[in-house]
Formats: sequence, C-alpha cells, structure tokens
Amino acid sequence: MANNKDMITYQQYFFLLIHTQSGVGVLSLPYDMHNSVQSDGWLSILIAGVVVQCILFAYLLLFKRFDSQNLLEISYLLLGKKIGKVISLFYSLYFISVGSLILVLYIGIIDRWILPYTPNWIIGALLVLTGIYLCVDGLNILARFFTLVTPLMVILFLLISYTLKDANIYYILPIGQSGIKDIFFGSKDAFLSMLGFEAVLMIFPLVMGSNRTKFKVMTFANLFITLLYAYLILVSFMYFSPDELKIIPEPLLYMLKSYTFKVIERTDLLFLSIWIIMVFTSFSTYLFLAAKCGKSLFKKAQHKKLIYSVGLICFGVSLIAESNILFAESMSGYITKASFTFLLFPVLLLLVSYLFKKTVKGKIHHDQGK
Repeated sequence: MANNKDMITYQQYFFLLIHTQSGVGVLSLPYDMHNSVQSDGWLSILIAGVVVQCILFAYLLLFKRFDSQNLLEISYLLLGKKIGKVISLFYSLYFISVGSLILVLYIGIIDRWILPYTPNWIIGALLVLTGIYLCVDGLNILARFFTLVTPLMVILFLLISYTLKDANIYYILPIGQSGIKDIFFGSKDAFLSMLGFEAVLMIFPLVMGSNRTKFKVMTFANLFITLLYAYLILVSFMYFSPDELKIIPEPLLYMLKSYTFKVIERTDLLFLSIWIIMVFTSFSTYLFLAAKCGKSLFKKAQHKKLIYSVGLICFGVSLIAESNILFAESMSGYITKASFTFLLFPVLLLLVSYLFKKTVKGKIHHDQGK
C-alpha cells in the first residue's frame, strides 16, 4: 500500500483531472467542432460529457471490485502476468504518444504566435525539462502545483467572457439545425477533445477518501470541463460568423487579438502566457502516467530514471514530427483511433471480472505513488 505521503487529497484529485483534460486542444476546439457540426458543436460537447460520465461510472464499478489497485494491477490479476506486461507496455506507449502530440501542437502554436524566430527544439526542450523537474518527486508534488496554478483559469475565463460584449446570438440560431444524427456523430470529435480523464485509471487508488467521494470528484471534474468547453465554443460561435469560422484555425486567439486595454496591448499574448501553464500541467501528467506504466512493466526500474527516459522520448518524437508534417498527421490519426481502445479497455476488464466472478477486497502492496 502506498504511504500517506504519496497519496493526494480528493481536492487535489479534482484539480489534477481538470488540468489533464484542459490543454493544447482548447484553442482549436471551436474550429474543429464547427467543421464537424457547425453551430451545434456545443451540443455535441454536452453529449460527449454524458458519454464520459458513463465511462467514469464503469471505471468506478471496476475499482470497487478491486480495492486499492490501478488498471495495470487489475490486468495482471484478471489476464495473467504475460498479458498484463503487454498491456502495461501498450498503455505506456499510449501515454508517451499523447504527451508527444501535446508537445508537437504546443511547439507549433508558440512558433506561430510568440516565438517565430526561436528554434523549435528550444521551445520543446523548455517544456520537457520543466515537466521532468515537476514529475520526478511524484504525484503529491504534481497535484500541489496543479492546485496552485488553478486560479489562473479564472483569468482565462474572464478574458474570453469580455468578448461577449460584441457577440451576436443569431449566429448560433436555429439550435439543432445540423440534425440529431450529425450532432450525435459530432460528439465523437468532441469526446476526443476531452481526453485526460483516463488518468483516473492509474491515479484512483492513490486518492484519499471513499470510492463514493472519489466518484463525486470525477463527476464534478467532468462537469466542469464539459461546461467550460461548451461555453468557449458558444462564445466563439457568437463572435465569429459561420463563414469566418471556416478559415480561422484558432478562434479564441484571433478573438482576443482584436482587444486592447490601457495596460495590455496584446491580450492574445497574455492569454497564451497563461495557456502555456495549462499545457505544461497536461503534458506533465502524461509524463508521469507513462513513467508509472513503465514502472509496472520494469519492476525494478527507478521512477526518476523512467521520467527522464520518457521525457527524452517525447522530445525526440516532437523533433521528428516538427520536421515531418506527414509523420505528425499520422501520429495524430493514430492517437485518435487508439484512444477509444485504451479508454474502453477497462470496461472489457469489468465484464471479464463479472463473467469469471473475480474480485479482490482489501489493500495490496503498491508503491507507484512515487
């Protein structure tokens, strides 16, 4: 069983989840959803939130049957040691891939909007080094930092809300014009924008409190992200006309760029300066998760050494993707398709546990909090 010093509180759990889900994709989310279902994209987000909640409930049922164990430990118990190691390997590769994609997208935006003359490898190296620095001391330090920077989200919310003074509600009317079928299919793209809740699979046993309390936290975190994304999309859709949204890849930044204040000339740069921290927290979580999977795969491996290795791999992948657009696009497509498998695999384990009537009650020894 993990030591108490390795555990996090349910409040820290909430902040960790919302930071992992929010990140680099939020800037292009209105553009992506408009291309998918036009002005009804916010409805697809709400549907995606309901789907995520159903998946989280399935996760809860799985964890209730296997006390104090994470997904990989449950896999070992249900499927055996050999298959369990394969699953650990694939989840480690998945988390590395998502972390690398976050790094690639982050580099691209910083290059276009802030530092066009700075070599991209320097931009990427700075994020990787700070991520490693934050992760080496374990989950507890990670969660404390996320709690500390959460108030910055309020500033981002206020900046976006300021643009409502020039909003035109008629741009989103009539509601439901895309049709029920397209709105439901559009929820697939919205679902992918909400990736990050899979951190639950590895961190759930390391959270203090009852299963009921943890599930409430997961529910509130999912509700927070769902409503936040729906709000950002609605504001963007009411600010830009449908024809404008077709050609604006990062609507939130272009929206803020048109405003200036007495002490702030480039509002978009202020937004990006805070957004960088949100990306950093999301990347750090995936760095930690990949190392944690690696620790399950290599029983004797040091957590710190794995953090360094995972960070180096992510950095190497970002360099390849930055110099090869086709590779970057194929990597994004792979993650998009693979994510459904990795997110729904725990549901399969739940069915297997019911089918073979397997369950484990009581605490087992694990020290993956560090």
